[in-house]
Amino acid sequence: MGVCSKCSAACDEAHAFCFACGAPLEHERPREDALLGRVLPGGYRVTHLVGVGGMGRVYCAEQVNLARTVAVKLVHPHLADDDLTVARFLNEARTASRLSHPNSVGIFDFGRTEQGQPYIVMEYLRGRDLAHVAHDEGPLPLPRIVDILRQVLLALEEAHALGIVHRDLKPDNIVLEPLRSGLDFVKVVDFGLAKILEDAMGAVPGRGALTRPGLVCGTPEYMSPEQGRGDPLDGRADLYSLGIVYYELLTGRVPFQGDTATKTLLLQLSEEPVDPRAAVPERSLPDAFAELALRALAKRKEDRFQSAREMSDALEAALAGVTGRVSFPRVVTTGVRCRACGAFTSLGQKFCGDCGAPMSVAPRPASPSPPQPRVGADAAAPTLARASAVSGVDHALPLMARTDALDWLELRRRTGEKAFASAHVTGETGAGKTRLVDEFAARCASRGDLVVAVGPDPAWAKIGYFTVRAAVCALLDLQDSGAPDLDALGAPPGARVGLDAMWSRA
Repeated sequence: MGVCSKCSAACDEAHAFCFACGAPLEHERPREDALLGRVLPGGYRVTHLVGVGGMGRVYCAEQVNLARTVAVKLVHPHLADDDLTVARFLNEARTASRLSHPNSVGIFDFGRTEQGQPYIVMEYLRGRDLAHVAHDEGPLPLPRIVDILRQVLLALEEAHALGIVHRDLKPDNIVLEPLRSGLDFVKVVDFGLAKILEDAMGAVPGRGALTRPGLVCGTPEYMSPEQGRGDPLDGRADLYSLGIVYYELLTGRVPFQGDTATKTLLLQLSEEPVDPRAAVPERSLPDAFAELALRALAKRKEDRFQSAREMSDALEAALAGVTGRVSFPRVVTTGVRCRACGAFTSLGQKFCGDCGAPMSVAPRPASPSPPQPRVGADAAAPTLARASAVSGVDHALPLMARTDALDWLELRRRTGEKAFASAHVTGETGAGKTRLVDEFAARCASRGDLVVAVGPDPAWAKIGYFTVRAAVCALLDLQDSGAPDLDALGAPPGARVGLDAMWSRA
């Protein structure tokens, strides 16, 4: 059996073309591979070839001690003596190993074989890259495009915060891992051309520049104008490349493509992209989606999105404008919010830099009812105080495998339309109770329900009636500064007994 280098499908020896993607297999005739079956330093047994690229070959291997499947990427033997190629290859390992985001491919180890060939051990991905998905499935639905790109932007947000610019972002380097739910989980791969910004990394004595100013590296169809000129780069170059990926997903073609790489670069520098609405009028693209693509492809980086967060929020807003889906802000992925003062603090810090509160046991906010964002554009729409607003945690990925629990909560909600009903959610710490209630509250609010989220008293002193009293104040728009005027509220006799007990007037 042979392996197609384009799509990694197994092919029969007699085949001249890959049955899966049609690529020619003349250069993929089976041949003896000395690495198959060998155990590399570190205990990685090579099992089979996965794919072949311009810089090296990727194998599937088993980490013997942990019985874990990994991918091993090796430099081609004829390039192993090229100092610059080897340096860039190892730079990929060092750069990617600094990334810890779930949407970035994980790097476990790197080293050299007994013959001196450099290799990288990384997370084994079983999904398909975005280029193959778009080719096989045709135009993707707009919600799926937004979901994929926002996950890519989450990975870029962390990389840019660390001063890392990918520099070769394209559909081939965006892998979609299938989930049991049928949704996509994105992995950004191949940081082989990544550059750590000098001001973030600092000068390293005695180390030559792997990506020198004036040196053009990357894929011309996805390169930013400043990258084509060989200018210094920052994260906005990656956002331009992702803008081209976005444009291609909308229209089925890249905005700039010449007969040669040089002509393509000249088009990137001088030509304006065709409006996506004119490129594919049959798709009837919403204005917000088309305008977002044009902004991402602005020639001047000052005219583009200035951060991954800004572009992600714009995508979410565009989708919300079309589908009416409620949009909630995300917390910065490179930090956590202090629950005492609300300031963002870098991951790994034990104390808040603004107020000095311990990050692990910070007290709850003093106000039991945090500011409540409006749902929808109508100012008269009901307000929503999510559970995340109390816990200080928000979620970027969709909730999975909780359909039964959500259905049960929905049943309790319907019961509450006819009579008083309650629901008690229990489980071990970290089981996802808050996330489940958070998701259900958001769904209720999006349907027009008035949802109020409350928590225990700020000092966690277990003050009687504190939580239910805070809920009553929020529902009746009262100040919890004293007992309410029950006559003014028109409280019925049955309610007066409970209200008197909560405010200790019995």
